[in-house]
This record gives sequence, structure tokens and C-alpha cells, in this order.
Amino acid sequence: MAINVNRAAPSTATRTTATAASTVTAPPAGIRKGDEGPQVKQLQDALVKLKYLTAAQVKTGPGVFGAQTEAAVKKFQADQKLPTTGYYGDLTQAALKKELAKASGPAKPTEPTKPGVFKKPAVINAPSPNQDSRNGADIDTIVLHHTGTNNGAGDLAHMRNANSKVSAHYMLDTDGKIYQLVGDEKRAWHAGKGELHGVPTDVNGRSIGIEIVNDGSGKTPFTDAQYKALTQLVGYLKQEHKVPAENILGHKDVAVPKGRKSDPAANFDWNRLRKGIA
Repeated sequence: MAINVNRAAPSTATRTTATAASTVTAPPAGIRKGDEGPQVKQLQDALVKLKYLTAAQVKTGPGVFGAQTEAAVKKFQADQKLPTTGYYGDLTQAALKKELAKASGPAKPTEPTKPGVFKKPAVINAPSPNQDSRNGADIDTIVLHHTGTNNGAGDLAHMRNANSKVSAHYMLDTDGKIYQLVGDEKRAWHAGKGELHGVPTDVNGRSIGIEIVNDGSGKTPFTDAQYKALTQLVGYLKQEHKVPAENILGHKDVAVPKGRKSDPAANFDWNRLRKGIA
């Protein structure tokens, strides 16, 4: 389902970056000289990856925003044509994310080592506040969506904005990178009013929601990298939560009234996915 549509905040009133070991990500904005802690270390690791600091420099004071880190931030800001304040704010964070994405290159999702056995693929932790408790409900459904745009960065920002009241557990970008916004144990707000096999139910409460970056027009192809990453992710989730094959569905299959949603788009290759996770 397109993420620019309000998708159901809770129906009832009711930083750690856990990435693959080799993944380096930009920390939240708002870090300055004198700060200490894991977010500073995360910033330093990113600056090492982009060659603005050396591993030896970081080793001497991990997690401490000192003169060397400030100088590295200023040099990065100058190269990005940003104000050279040394303060790691929103503009610097956005530029850092962009440069890290370039440095990382396309994601290479791992295929299952043997048929029918799946490990959880590498994910980039990008927490969204748009979540709540499952209230004890078991996970027995996986719901696939298209985001409604081809702009992964914008889609991710939208689902992480508290005002949007929209989220999903995972988002797959066009390059195959997988972002985890909500932990599996929590209730993400992705499905809105729905039913399962004709029976009204709280779909959000019992499902894992996966957003695939695609405009949903039926003309924009889903990428090979997305299919590979999705196969690994859905295969793992199906195995981990014992989800029956008939409960791996599109948003169009669970949304009410019927016809309210069309995702994933008509050109999504369900046969490829189902064959891959069989």
C-alpha cells in the first residue's frame, strides 16, 4: 500500500544500531564537540569508512567527540559544501547518509545455504515511533506492500515521522537494502482496517508488514535485488514465526472494503517469491 496514506494508528487506546557487522550507518543528528557515547562512536566509524578519520585515531578515544572528530566533521562539511561548524546536525547527517550509501554499493542479499533453510538477512536498523503492543497476539501473517513512490529515502523518512502514524516492520529499497523500522515483537501500523480470509480482524496485531519501494503503477519493475532480499526475508520470517503459506498476502488481499488497496502492484511476481520460499 502506498505509504502516503494514513494507515491506522492503534485501533485501541492503548540506540542501538543492530546492523550486520560490516554495515556502517549515520547516527541521529545532534552531536557536538564534548559529547561522548555510542552515537559518537557510530559517527566516528562512519568518518573512518569515508576516510576522514583513521582507525588508529578512533582507537585512541572511541566514543569521545574531541578535536580530531570535530576537524573530520568540518572537513566533511567543507567537501559537501555545508557550513563548516563542526556540529553534526540534520544537513550533515543527510549528507553522511548519502555518502555512506555510495561507499557501500548495492546490497548483496545472501541466498539460503540449503533449500528451505533461511537465516535472517542483514538489516539496517531505522527505528520508527509508529508502533505499539501486539497485546499477546501471535504472528501468523505476512503482508506485502508497495510504498507508492520510487524514493526510498523519502519513504523511510515518512514512516519514521511520528506525525505520519504509518510504519512497517521492514522496508526493501530498490538496491536490496533492508531497513527494519519496528521489531517483530511489536505492532506496526501498516494495514489499517482489514480481514483475513474474509474474517474481520486486527491485521496489524497478528502480522509482519513489509514495504517494497515501488510506485505501484504496475509499470515500474520490482528489481532483482528486491526479489532476492525479499525471498530471504520472507523465507526467514515464515520459518521463524511458522507462518502458513496461505497467510503470506498482499495488502489488497486483507484491506476492507475490497478494492481499497492494490498493493503489491499487478506486476509483482508472486510465483517467483512463492517458489523461492517453498
